[in-house]
Amino acid sequence: MTSMVSSAATAASAASAAATAAEKIKVTIRNEISAFALETFPGESVAGVKAAYLENGDNVGHPNFISLLHKGKELADEKTLAELGITDGDVLVHLEVAQQPFHPLNYKVLAESIKNRRKHEEVNMQMLKEDNIWAAGSDGTVHRLGMEKSIISRSLNSSLPSHFAKQNVGAGRAFFNQLSVRVNGCSFHVLPSMEGRWNGELATIPPQDEGSQVCSNELVFRDDEGVWSQRQSRTTMSGLTSMQHMWIKPVSDGILKIETDDPTLRGSDITMQELGTNVIIITATSKRSGRPMMVETITGIDSSRRLRTIQRFDESGAFRSVYVMNEVRVVDAVSGAMEKYDNVF
Repeated sequence: MTSMVSSAATAASAASAAATAAEKIKVTIRNEISAFALETFPGESVAGVKAAYLENGDNVGHPNFISLLHKGKELADEKTLAELGITDGDVLVHLEVAQQPFHPLNYKVLAESIKNRRKHEEVNMQMLKEDNIWAAGSDGTVHRLGMEKSIISRSLNSSLPSHFAKQNVGAGRAFFNQLSVRVNGCSFHVLPSMEGRWNGELATIPPQDEGSQVCSNELVFRDDEGVWSQRQSRTTMSGLTSMQHMWIKPVSDGILKIETDDPTLRGSDITMQELGTNVIIITATSKRSGRPMMVETITGIDSSRRLRTIQRFDESGAFRSVYVMNEVRVVDAVSGAMEKYDNVF
């Protein structure tokens, strides 16, 4: 019996080792003199790769600040190889740079810091998704669902508690706690709280001739299409109004793609990303030059106030202007549909 257990343990260990080995990839780092082969994991950060590169005996003499390129693009330290599309057999180039940091860089410590930060972010997001799941029942009160009653488990099991039996939600999404919804299998924690109508004042830096403007923004979810639709307008003191529409489509947890009729963003790739529980970043990048054309930050102060800043650039990436919008939520006969959620929150 002991030998059988030992054999099973050995087999399991071998299988685990084989699985681990299969997950590893090999990349080559070249410089002007030599090439360094590195075996690592797709989830390793660029900082970790740099640390392993500098620890190699042939590279000890290199400066402690290095730049790695992949297919002509410089790699950011905090990104992982998988995020950058680096796979088994790829070649990275060590580019010698003239500038040096103010303080010596320790890539090993930096890589460990990035790894710990990612681990904490994953844990916090998992807790946000599963550990505090609440929902409003048809009786008008809020009930704790618990981890075992997540949206996934409830969608696969037709038996529901009595206070959820008559709950009606759109076919394309479902609310699974006070700040979260799941749309087509993707979870979102910030964008749902921005639904409704917002009004405010717009200031421009540098100041423009038309002076201060009034801005209005309306965000609604289209159940039939499974996307968000946003309409925003700006009105000058002279009464001239400009309006743009956006169609916001889920692609992954906390990440969405945007299509717009804004002519100034024609030919750009627009991505929306949630950060934490109260910040949204929208980035428009030129498909031709790869440079940013717009960066918008939306910060939710509370359920009725938010601040929006929009940085605008031209096709070459040169700065044009900044818009700052201080907005408040509007609850009236048109946008009052949000009240049923506000009462629960």
